[in-house]
Amino acid sequence: MNLEFLELDLDWPAELSLFDLKKYILSKLIEYGEPLRWAITSVTTNSEKKSQVISVEVVLIINQDKGIGINSELS
Repeated sequence: MNLEFLELDLDWPAELSLFDLKKYILSKLIEYGEPLRWAITSVTTNSEKKSQVISVEVVLIINQDKGIGINSELS
C-alpha cells in the first residue's frame, strides 16, 4: 500500500445542497483510492456558467495489489 497526494477540481452541481456536499465529494474521491484525509481548499464561482468549482486536496491510500488507484497502470 502507498499514500498519494492529489489535487482535484470538482464541479458543484447546482441542484446539490450544502448538506449533501460531503457525500458527493467522497463519492468522487473513492474513484481514485481510499481517502485518508481531505480538505476543500477553495470554491470558485463561474458567473458565465452559473456554476461553482470546488478545489480539493486529498491523501489517498492506494492498494497496488488490487490495482486500485490513480497510477495503477504504471505499477
